[in-house]
Amino acid sequence: MKLTYRQVLSRPDADGRCRVVLDVAWDGQRAKLVTGVSCRPAHFSPEARQVVMRKDPDATRLNNELAKVETAVNAVFTLASAESRPVTEAELLAAARAALGKKPAGKRAAVEVPVATTPQDFYALWQTENPGQTYNSARRYRQVVGHLEAYHPAWPVLALTRKDLLDYLAHLAALGLVDSTVSKHIKFLRECFRLGGKVLPAWLKIKTRYGRAPALQPAELRALMALELTDDDLREEAALFTFQTLLLLRDSDLRALRPHHVAPVDLPGYPATPVLGFHQAKTGDEVRLPLPPAAAAIWQRWAGRPPIPAQQERSRRMKQLARMAKLTRPFVRVRYVRNEPVETVLPLYKVVSTHTARHTGADMVMLGSGGDSNLKEKALGHAGVYGHDALERYGPALLKAWEKVLGAVGATEKNAPTLPGIVHQAVPSQGGGGVLIRRVSYR
Repeated sequence: MKLTYRQVLSRPDADGRCRVVLDVAWDGQRAKLVTGVSCRPAHFSPEARQVVMRKDPDATRLNNELAKVETAVNAVFTLASAESRPVTEAELLAAARAALGKKPAGKRAAVEVPVATTPQDFYALWQTENPGQTYNSARRYRQVVGHLEAYHPAWPVLALTRKDLLDYLAHLAALGLVDSTVSKHIKFLRECFRLGGKVLPAWLKIKTRYGRAPALQPAELRALMALELTDDDLREEAALFTFQTLLLLRDSDLRALRPHHVAPVDLPGYPATPVLGFHQAKTGDEVRLPLPPAAAAIWQRWAGRPPIPAQQERSRRMKQLARMAKLTRPFVRVRYVRNEPVETVLPLYKVVSTHTARHTGADMVMLGSGGDSNLKEKALGHAGVYGHDALERYGPALLKAWEKVLGAVGATEKNAPTLPGIVHQAVPSQGGGGVLIRRVSYR
């Protein structure tokens, strides 16, 4: 089953808004469903998580309407699968009309959408709405459902009151859960109200504060990159962390990379430089970044397909690497419980994670560029700052910043041999004490 949103551009209304329809394709059949939603073509983004962009002043309501139709369609397929029977076009049309609060057309009867009441019910609906979820990507909601069921078995979630929520938050705080974890519970409860077609209560929210995230200092990053490793898993994790740091990537973006995301580009002073271009999973914004030499060597060895284990395994390996690199300086971890800070002093190697790479990369770009915050924001992919600057201008500045920070350590990957297809050109380091840096490009 495949769902595709499209606009009917032939008949816009007086305000230039065009109807959005939902095409459903399954088992060689196709149905076109009316959604009751219209928006301007400039605000329509069918591939994004929010089909109607936030630029539309009515985006929240319109996206909720689309979600109702999509939930009803998924419920039809779920019910048909449970009853081992095929889905008909008539069922889908009836379900869509019912989701929009319309009467059945003609003799078609609206299909009965399965009633969800308990956390388990809504979790099943959420899984149907989000097919293809890996075990790890769905893990947090599974944990939320476990907490909810343990606190109140078969809790009718949509009957939740403000007092119920406050009592439940007090229960989570007594268990020692920090606010950043509790926010996942709030998010799931909000999903339940959306899936149930109910208006979200104004009080069903939480304001979450975060403490300062750990980041490596230049000497610590160089020490980690210079480790002599014999264990294959640790060597691969060192490569993953190095690549993430040099490109300031989130773990989710690293996992989505494929060979076509890197291509050679001629930059001023850096001919045929491999450049990474992709859209961030979190924001959808496009990012284009040149690969420093060590990152280019790693990418070539991967053949464009990073070998990435589960995130928990990555975090375990990362902590082991940090301990081997003797990253033991004290770090004050601040976590918030019911909006109150709780401080814990820990050695750095105990708090590093995959996201430490992104924070480290941001700090390094600032150091290497003499405090150019705009360059850092561009490298992070924050489109609002430095929005449409040309790669030919900021690309060389990024490469020079990394040369200044890493010196000879950043020339090539420590644990990888010289690879065919890569040209290494010796050039003077910018501020690296006269050390030669190897500039890497593709042939």
